[in-house]
Amino acid sequence: MQREQRIEISQAGLQLAIQEIKDDMFDTPACDFTVAKLLGHCGQTDQAEQILDEMLLKWGASPDVQALRQNGYAAIRSGDPTIANAEEALGKPQHDESPALEVI
Repeated sequence: MQREQRIEISQAGLQLAIQEIKDDMFDTPACDFTVAKLLGHCGQTDQAEQILDEMLLKWGASPDVQALRQNGYAAIRSGDPTIANAEEALGKPQHDESPALEVI
């Protein structure tokens, strides 16, 4: 009984975390990628792969979506938590790297 309660609490926490991600990131390919990464990290690879599969139907086959899917699958299969977010998966800088302008 205690194990079942822990599983239910864990599931509730996972669903809460997924809802937070969706609230923060809205409905975007990056949001789907992040949710899939979370599910994969929590051992729910079937659900994670389903989200990645549905990305093509939902968002089309643009190069960015393809890159997110490929990186998502690679991260899920390897269990590699180092790809932390969608910008990193796409190889985009996380910070604005525009040069500082000097006023003369």
